[in-house]
Amino acid sequence: MTVATDLEPRRAPAIGDALDRYHGPLVSSVSVVLFILVWQVAAARGWINARYTSSPSQVLAAAFDIARHDDFLHHAWVSFSEFSLGFVAAFLVGLPLGFALGTSRRLRLFIEPPMMALYTAPRLTLLPILIIWLGIGTASKVAVVFLGAVFPIIVNAMAGVREGDPRLLQTARAFGASRLDTVIKVLLPGALPAVLLGVRLAIGRGVLSVVVGEMFVSEAGIGHQIMNYGEAMQVGHLMVYAFAISLFGYALAVLVRLTEDRVRSWRPQP
Repeated sequence: MTVATDLEPRRAPAIGDALDRYHGPLVSSVSVVLFILVWQVAAARGWINARYTSSPSQVLAAAFDIARHDDFLHHAWVSFSEFSLGFVAAFLVGLPLGFALGTSRRLRLFIEPPMMALYTAPRLTLLPILIIWLGIGTASKVAVVFLGAVFPIIVNAMAGVREGDPRLLQTARAFGASRLDTVIKVLLPGALPAVLLGVRLAIGRGVLSVVVGEMFVSEAGIGHQIMNYGEAMQVGHLMVYAFAISLFGYALAVLVRLTEDRVRSWRPQP
């Protein structure tokens, strides 16, 4: 009896930690399974029109058909290339520009009004102009992804810098730190959570931008195939490509979220 009493307090925290660790993924998995089951039953019973909504079994059959007869890897690579080029360019431009706007009031007053006006403009309205300038090839889709992703990075980087601890800045200046050292060693670590949040938002906007761009002006890519299968009323095939691009965006967002959690664990708790 004594041994059991001594061991129980040691096991309880381990069990509790395991439950906390797997509770979120378990709930998410159950919700996805329930959604698929309800969708299949509703289509089979005629509660919804499967011609317009398809069903999990039809989507699975369409996936096998695409694997056999459609050049899925080629279209996926085209979309991935356009997204990657646009997103990397957005990050390389947005991060330093956001830091510059966050540290310079004069630059912020000069650039922020036209930048916010462009930020609120729907990317779809700019697509005809980009096509005229860049054509219907890769460059126009890269530009659409860039415009969709760069502003969340700029805005969040600027906010992260402006919300930094002023005591750390004063300490760095008191010890004679240069402007570059202050940015790298003080502002960047403090703004990193906000920057990663901006990256996560930029991923969603970038994925949406590349699909929309390919739907209207493209000869290949996920968006191009979604438009083709939509016009042909092949909803199952359309769903396969829609799920593929959604899974890609979700996987990137999860990676950034995991990075956010690690960064948050480095910060001292109040």
